[in-house]
Amino acid sequence: MFNKDDKLIVKGIGGFYYVKTADSVLEAKPKGIFRKLGITPLPGDLVEVEMSNGDYVISEIHERKNFFKRPAAANIDLFFLVVSTVSPAPNFLVTDKLLAIAAEKAVKTIILLTKTDLVPGAGFAEIYRNAGFEVIDVRADFFSAKADILKLLRGRLSIFAGNSGAGKTTLLNDLFGYELETGETSKKLGRGRHITRAVELYEACGGYIADSPGFSAVDIERAEYIPKEELQYLFSDIEPFSARCKFRGCSHISEKGCAVIEALGRGEIQRSRYESYCELYKKASGISGWEQK
Repeated sequence: MFNKDDKLIVKGIGGFYYVKTADSVLEAKPKGIFRKLGITPLPGDLVEVEMSNGDYVISEIHERKNFFKRPAAANIDLFFLVVSTVSPAPNFLVTDKLLAIAAEKAVKTIILLTKTDLVPGAGFAEIYRNAGFEVIDVRADFFSAKADILKLLRGRLSIFAGNSGAGKTTLLNDLFGYELETGETSKKLGRGRHITRAVELYEACGGYIADSPGFSAVDIERAEYIPKEELQYLFSDIEPFSARCKFRGCSHISEKGCAVIEALGRGEIQRSRYESYCELYKKASGISGWEQK
């Protein structure tokens, strides 16, 4: 929960940060010490601000409970992953890596399924519900979905993230009556244009909700690095079977008799989820941890 004395970064552009206080929004630059320490202020940071030579400066960044490199934000309580059924169609690798990143940070994730009025999404929803995620079809019954979403937002700092063109900003407009700029999906490329250029926080339901720039398959490469050994614990549908695997240090990709591969064969793990796990494992195997620090 937030209190009136909090000083919260709600946006950062071009080296300037906009800090929400009880009375106003202040434009401030961070002290040079943060650059030396390799710390970049982020939307969601709770900070202290002071005057220096007639300008506001961020003098302290309070300890974070978490932070995301992309979308760049801190202290997130709830991660809403917005996925459209068409224009663009679901990208399972992007979806699954974002879910793994949120799991690594112990942030609860809700999947919001959009554009089901154009193309049904029952199959996609079933995959992720079977994996243990809450999936809300926002177009099947918008008023019911809105009530569920607003209840989840109460008093929290939440973020909307997902593929470009999935409808994050449009959904925020529909939920709260905002007039944020949106863009059409490119018919030629089959993906959205990046209208949202930076993470920005908006007050909502006694907390804050953040809109964020969209992802693409290329962008996902720039998101947080997850060591290959940790991936099995971040896929909620794979982890129970990995715990039963008789092979120590098993990759769960090619080992004969692997409990995960056997579960896949029995249909207890969805193939699309397993394929994402394998792709992320293989990519992580070619990247040493120090290169991503």
